[in-house]
Amino acid sequence: MKRLLIMVALLAVGSAAFYAAVSDRGGEREAMAPRETKAAAASGTGAVAELPAKKDIEGLSHVFQTFNNCSSVALLIALSRWGIDDTQERIAAGTRPWNNPKGDNDDKSVTLYELADYSAQYGLATYVRPNGDLGLLKQFVANDIPVIARALTYADKDYVHYRVARGYDEDRNVIIESDGIEGPNEEYSYDKWMHLWKDFNYSYLIVVPLSKQALVEEILGDEKDAKTAWRNAKERAETELKKDANDLRAHYNLVTALYYLGDYKGTVREFEKIEPRLTEHKLWYQHEPIEAYFKLGAYDRVIALADSVIDNNNKSVSELYILKGKVYEARGDLVAVRAEYEKAVQYNKSLWAAKEALASLNGQ
Repeated sequence: MKRLLIMVALLAVGSAAFYAAVSDRGGEREAMAPRETKAAAASGTGAVAELPAKKDIEGLSHVFQTFNNCSSVALLIALSRWGIDDTQERIAAGTRPWNNPKGDNDDKSVTLYELADYSAQYGLATYVRPNGDLGLLKQFVANDIPVIARALTYADKDYVHYRVARGYDEDRNVIIESDGIEGPNEEYSYDKWMHLWKDFNYSYLIVVPLSKQALVEEILGDEKDAKTAWRNAKERAETELKKDANDLRAHYNLVTALYYLGDYKGTVREFEKIEPRLTEHKLWYQHEPIEAYFKLGAYDRVIALADSVIDNNNKSVSELYILKGKVYEARGDLVAVRAEYEKAVQYNKSLWAAKEALASLNGQ
């Protein structure tokens, strides 16, 4: 059964670039120690728990995912920590309603921001951040807060997966995780977990009740500010590149960090250095370079890259249809604009940006 689930799941996730743009959100082991020290000596409030040698958050719900539905299952698991009884079907309807088991038109680009926005209906505080590390994971888990991590599905392939860090064991150097493919208690060595996490700038989502917001921000420290987290992510990528100038994953992390810091010229410059070396599905999930070209007015490049994603068995990327529509709008081609916005709504009727774009053409 487990093997069958692995074979059918290429997992619904994707770039946070579009959501960050429209919403105006602004070292592996080596990075661990400072955050662990902070947790053990919290600023006198007594709010942050000491880090025990091992911890596993009990009582989390779990279901195995349907096709490409890892994002919905991950959020279901995290919500269950706060007594919220949701279903993967309902979460999928609110975040990726277009679901085709044959895959070509299946929505593979659910973002951490979409999951955060869905969580708002429950009055939860949400934090989407890059630059996570083992120390941070352990701090959250020690305080009974699960962490939704955006990571690889397989160590040697470029498909994306959502995993929930729910525990750790210092004696055995393992992270305990729960996800829709591998089940509620899968274990990964620290090194393998970090390898899986690295491709997506070590990004993660925290969802908590408002009563836990101060605790989360104490754990985050300066990175409660998203811009600070992205500056740190940039510095981390640069440090990794100094150690290995051919580190493609670190280089793409630099690309995405520059985008979120508003350096669009830098984003494009660094992207073009590595573009010929990118794996097949990199732009399926991380659209930041396409967004950067749009910000710079390089419209032909936007269309070419967007179409390269859409035509690669990935037709339901609503965010890219919106972006193409904006290009045609800038060029005054209103027929083409409407066609792109209608496709965006067709593939994700829950995406407010798609509905808003189409409504603007209808004078609503």
